[in-house]
Amino acid sequence: MSDAKTTVITDQVVLWDISSKIPGKIWSPNTMKVRAVLNFRGIPFETQFFTYSTFPALLEKEGVKPWPQAPHYTLPAISHKGKTIMGSDQIVAYLEKEFPHSRSVYPTPEALEEATSMCSLVPTLEGVTAPTAGAFVSGIMEDVDQKYFLWKFDERDGIIDIPKLLDDPAAILENWDLIQRFFNGFEGFTSKNFSAEQLGRLKSGKYLFGDHCSYADILYFSLLFWTVIGYSQDKSRTSELITDEWLRDWWARMSIYTV
Repeated sequence: MSDAKTTVITDQVVLWDISSKIPGKIWSPNTMKVRAVLNFRGIPFETQFFTYSTFPALLEKEGVKPWPQAPHYTLPAISHKGKTIMGSDQIVAYLEKEFPHSRSVYPTPEALEEATSMCSLVPTLEGVTAPTAGAFVSGIMEDVDQKYFLWKFDERDGIIDIPKLLDDPAAILENWDLIQRFFNGFEGFTSKNFSAEQLGRLKSGKYLFGDHCSYADILYFSLLFWTVIGYSQDKSRTSELITDEWLRDWWARMSIYTV
């Protein structure tokens, strides 16, 4: 695990990620966005893992400008060529500019609009997934982060009282059923967030909007990824979370970008 003594900025891209107890440590949907972009684009990088209790002070030490509202320092962040960039969208924009010869996450003229539409769906996605996925992800947090994680979800963000939910099997079952229907039925893809033209291309190829993988796919995948992590920690589940055949194939194609 990284600390202040091992944080070194070099020409190699360094991804700042949040640690956990599971093998490989990777769980966060926010850092997964950047991890998947780096892997998809073939940009070499290394990962340094931090706890919630350590990374804010380290980002401040690196001179990163804080967000105007709390929490002022968040991950993902990357270090590269003497600078540290915080925020997934900011990092993606930086990588597009800094690595122009690697394949882009906006491979078609429509891809930027697809990503914008997907961003408008993200709050709904988070509202559906965060309470239950977060409740079960809480158990894999490093010991030093356990209390903070519970406080973050309840008192700070008002998402869920995790211990209360974990003590309510009926509510958990109901929530997982909702999540399964939402993902497998593509319930978030409506005219509220997507154009008729985009919806007409949905699931028409190997990726969400055709045969090109784009940032829209990565955004959707990152939230499904952490939901799968949470689902895997609920040992009472006996069925697969992903049941739709198209979604299962897409998941397999996208999963290569999680390393």
